[in-house]
Amino acid sequence: MSLKGIRLKSSQVSVICSAFRSCFLENDHLWLFGSRADLSKKGGDIDLYAETSLDVDEVLSAKLLFARKLFLEFDERKIDIVIRYKDAKEIPIYKQAIASGVQII
Repeated sequence: MSLKGIRLKSSQVSVICSAFRSCFLENDHLWLFGSRADLSKKGGDIDLYAETSLDVDEVLSAKLLFARKLFLEFDERKIDIVIRYKDAKEIPIYKQAIASGVQII
């Protein structure tokens, strides 16, 4: 995992990765995108994009658990989580998150 090009501390990235691994599947992937993946910006919420092999019936529970773990670790910092799950229809935010983001898992 490379932390170049992102505006989070390595300890924060570790917390995010650990929470993600505890909620999603081993082969799932996670990106940081938005203002925290742009060194020219300041402040901002934490935007995360995940790709998972979970199906629609499982993804909501995993996302809620992941969001809860992050909320407890980051207090009240705003965190947005976009998840592309198994068989999801393609929407523009998926491509944008990958193109502008940094893969952390």
